[in-house]
Amino acid sequence: MMLLKVRSSPLLSFALCGLLCTFSTVLASDECQPVTWLPGTRKRDMAQRAPDVGIHLASTIATSTAGIPTATPSKAPILPGQINCRRKYATSDAVNYYTCTELADEFGTSRDLFFLLNPALKPDCSNIQPYTNYCVIGFIEPLRAWDGLCGPPHNGATCAGTAAQCCNAETFTCGNSDADCEAGTCYEGACLGDSTYGTDGTCGFQHGNRLCAGKWGNCCNMDGKCGIGGAFCGAQVCQSGDCEWMPAFSSNSSSSSSSSSSKATSSTTGTTSSIKPTSSSTSSTVAAIPTLTDCVQGTGTGGYTGLCDFSCHYGFCPSPCTCTSHSATPVAPPALTGTRGYGVAGLPADFGPLCDFTCSHGYCPSDVCSTAPPATTPSPGNVCVSGAGTGGYTGLCDFCCHYGYCPPGPCTCTQYGPQVVPPPETNSPGKEAPGNDASYSGLCSYACNHGYCPAGACVFA
Repeated sequence: MMLLKVRSSPLLSFALCGLLCTFSTVLASDECQPVTWLPGTRKRDMAQRAPDVGIHLASTIATSTAGIPTATPSKAPILPGQINCRRKYATSDAVNYYTCTELADEFGTSRDLFFLLNPALKPDCSNIQPYTNYCVIGFIEPLRAWDGLCGPPHNGATCAGTAAQCCNAETFTCGNSDADCEAGTCYEGACLGDSTYGTDGTCGFQHGNRLCAGKWGNCCNMDGKCGIGGAFCGAQVCQSGDCEWMPAFSSNSSSSSSSSSSKATSSTTGTTSSIKPTSSSTSSTVAAIPTLTDCVQGTGTGGYTGLCDFSCHYGFCPSPCTCTSHSATPVAPPALTGTRGYGVAGLPADFGPLCDFTCSHGYCPSDVCSTAPPATTPSPGNVCVSGAGTGGYTGLCDFCCHYGYCPPGPCTCTQYGPQVVPPPETNSPGKEAPGNDASYSGLCSYACNHGYCPAGACVFA
């Protein structure tokens, strides 16, 4: 009779049901909790995300019930050098040695970082387990500038994640003002930083291909210095920025010319070769015709060397070439061959005009130029090297797709080629800005962690 009363008790039934639900909720939850960075603290803010409310409630109930495990996360501070996991993802029942790569790619995390975040995994992914949570977004906790002192003078402490997120290169202190975060002044943090915009007035290929902005001016001259005016922005001295030189191409122009055999010296591959285009009159409707100058000799560095030697000799000497000799009597270029040239996939865009000019006049070095139009479909060994998106995805897709991470849906890959080495990781991944949906998550994580974190689309995680 007593047993019958127990079974029919509404209060006891409700209590048992509550305990079972609580137990189920706790076991099912196993994800990294977001961290609210405050100066000098690493307090976990459980109220920031809706899914965590259930966990917090379940933990509160469970602590009053013996035998039921709690889900209260550890509040121990994450120290510099330790793994700071921001998101975990559970594997399915089907796992193999490709799963590690698939997880890394899905969330925009490099393979190396994925294994760093999951040190128990073997390098060949052979011991990955089904139904197991793995860290897919995270970083190695950097030294945070909780005291407001940042940058090289202060052991490389970062302002990212603190109350003031821009490291001012003039004072090496953290700040949030427009002046602190301005390109050319912001050393690191919530900005592209010194790796993209020089904070000491240096720029160009001599200084890591950095650009000029802010108080330093908007032009980088061939000496690798930032400034304004003709000495920096002039047609023959400017290598990047708001240069006065602007190519004027016509994709459907026709030209008829006659030229004898010409000779140019190429040092692109470290050897000297003779370039002898066929002497003939050629009419073509496919070669690009640039506006030529009075340059008769020029030079370039690296892969530009041979291209600049050839093109500058015939009056086409754009940045990144440097004209070293001018003449009142320009040298006529060789006859057009009818062959268009393109920069090899993954190389900077300024190879395009140079390759188009040189290839269309008989000189087409295969290590930097190609006569085949850029690939628009994937092939073995190639990854995305250029892509596009719309709206808030525009900048993210342009940046991420160039380095091989081009998630379909938000982005559309427009060109494939060899992997382009991305900028170094900043250990400051991002997430979607408030109001944006989860489709921004992987893009923001990848872009912010490589130095590009566009406001309005992303925020630092």
